[in-house]
Amino acid sequence: MAEFTQQSLNYTTEYSAAMANAYPHWSHFSDLYASPNSAQYKPVSGKSVSVQSMTTSGAKAVNRDTITGTFNRNFNTDEQVLTMSMDREWDTLVDPMDMQQDAIVNLANITKTFNQFQKIPEQDAYAASKLASAASGFGFTDSTTLTANNILTQWDTYLAYMVNQRVPRDRLRCKMTPDTYKLLKEAAGITRFVTSTEGVQSIDRNAGKLDGVVIEEVPKDLMLNSYDFTEGWVANAGASQINMLMFDPLAIAAPVVYDTAMMTPPSAQSKGKYLYYERYYYDVFALNQRFPGIFINIASAPTIGSLTVTSVAGAAAGDTIISYSGIGLGSNGNPVDGLDVYITLNNTAAPTVTYGAVLPNTVTWDKISGTNPYAAASQTAGKYATVALVNKQTGFAVSVGSAVEVVGA
Repeated sequence: MAEFTQQSLNYTTEYSAAMANAYPHWSHFSDLYASPNSAQYKPVSGKSVSVQSMTTSGAKAVNRDTITGTFNRNFNTDEQVLTMSMDREWDTLVDPMDMQQDAIVNLANITKTFNQFQKIPEQDAYAASKLASAASGFGFTDSTTLTANNILTQWDTYLAYMVNQRVPRDRLRCKMTPDTYKLLKEAAGITRFVTSTEGVQSIDRNAGKLDGVVIEEVPKDLMLNSYDFTEGWVANAGASQINMLMFDPLAIAAPVVYDTAMMTPPSAQSKGKYLYYERYYYDVFALNQRFPGIFINIASAPTIGSLTVTSVAGAAAGDTIISYSGIGLGSNGNPVDGLDVYITLNNTAAPTVTYGAVLPNTVTWDKISGTNPYAAASQTAGKYATVALVNKQTGFAVSVGSAVEVVGA
């Protein structure tokens, strides 16, 4: 959106009471903000809420003849702390003389304009960018250029991926830019039925659903992966176009914990002016264990994500303890469902890892199946330890981090 600059009001003898503003925005992500998770995972007395999850071990064969071994706790719990960040406010003064001399200057029109051109599109742009970040951190992105000839093939690939991740297809929603929607309507292989009888007939070419997935067009300026929300919503330089955004609403929490508007009548303190004030507090979160329920087709592949990796000396000579954290790792340090952790040690330099590609074979990678931190023996001080997160299904890297090894003396 263009930067707001205060200008003089345009007084004339008479004004029309109706406004002819630009075409307004309406919410394209209401299904997200209205999802059951948005009410369930909402902070009540603070700014954060903890989302709990659990994992268990698998079953084993029964020994009918003996009771051997020991009984262990075979389940783990983890939590994801969701901390609200979008605490927003807007205010304006309204002079009673402006209201008297300009028919459209009234609080109803002012607040309507703010909501239609600022508040609603800001929340949509924020939702799109947050979901794009989540999909990128999980590695569920695709930068294939969509055409009328390949869009159905790509669509089937995306759905197959999500079903393989156990995402319920009947809950999926898909947001598309108008350009992508146009390709879908032009797609080779789409079957259309037109009923023709006597008289003038209407032909409806809307594609409201495909394979049971609800589809909605979203203006392309609301479908970018990066915005500046310092004042209003402005696309960041270099932001990438999201062509298609597919998600399960139950993979996301989008709580609105406070939304209020108030007006103060003219007073001495406001120098005889009306004062309008609005505040709203919201956010959009991807739930750690449901990252597979979010997918984007984006104009250019994201850059590799960043893990924070540290190395401290172990107890014995040559031992090092490697810790790592970042998006895709739970509070217990273990990867979320659908991601694996790999490590390479004792390298003279940190290997170059590319987003959306397999790990380079110039070094030896080991899958970490234990807990974080990771203990390694027989290491050399000053060499590099590199940790990478890899999407299980594709085998492609999504994030990486390195540290210089510190070893026990």
